[in-house]
Amino acid sequence: MKNYLSTGLPLLLALGLAACGSNGTNDLPDAAVTPDSAAAVIPDSAIAIADPYVWVVVQDTEQVACTTNGPGADIDAVALWGTTAALGWGKIGSANYTANPLGNSCDNTDCKGSNCKYAAISTTFTTDTLVAYTEGPKDATVSATADDSGYFSLNGGTLQIQIGDLLGLGAAQEIKSGDKIKVFEVDQTYITSGDAPASCACLPEHYTVSLQTANGDALDLKPTTLDTDNATCASLTAASVDGCGTTVFVVP
Repeated sequence: MKNYLSTGLPLLLALGLAACGSNGTNDLPDAAVTPDSAAAVIPDSAIAIADPYVWVVVQDTEQVACTTNGPGADIDAVALWGTTAALGWGKIGSANYTANPLGNSCDNTDCKGSNCKYAAISTTFTTDTLVAYTEGPKDATVSATADDSGYFSLNGGTLQIQIGDLLGLGAAQEIKSGDKIKVFEVDQTYITSGDAPASCACLPEHYTVSLQTANGDALDLKPTTLDTDNATCASLTAASVDGCGTTVFVVP
């Protein structure tokens, strides 16, 4: 919860020798010459097929701040993004969370009420419930008086999720060069949209995004668009690697 305040060389050589010719009795008859076309055939089974990217990985990089009930980046949803709207949302049932092997950013004793309520160490919600909050379309809400819903605080850890259809269902979509990934992090845009009260600090928080294949090959993405509501985010530069609040990343 937020604070509220060629192989060409041998072939050419062979052709050169044939052009010189020979009248020797050891010349091979024309019928013994292997046609070039036969040598060029490659069986379909030998053609390598690229392993597509099917996972989006969100890694919390927010500076340690344990005074809120949801430490670290508060992830609401992940989308395959078009020009102005989603083309697919986080696939329901696909999300996984990995805690930071170096330890949590915050322990429950560090958080308000001794409960990092929206993180995996919560004494209020189960990890399965919170991880599932990142699946499907954007739906997080922040309340000034009741429990928040629809987001998961990463607390230094990592979220891995696939992209489904517009309901977060169906087969996992392959993510290709030129695609956009938009991560919705609970920030100032939630106040603007009415999904958080004006009293919510809703500070935009930092994280990185990468893609993975089923075999674990990874590709780091760079942030390309920050939301203008998040005035506290530094301007993006060529060296920027972190998203800040709700951010769009483009696949190279």
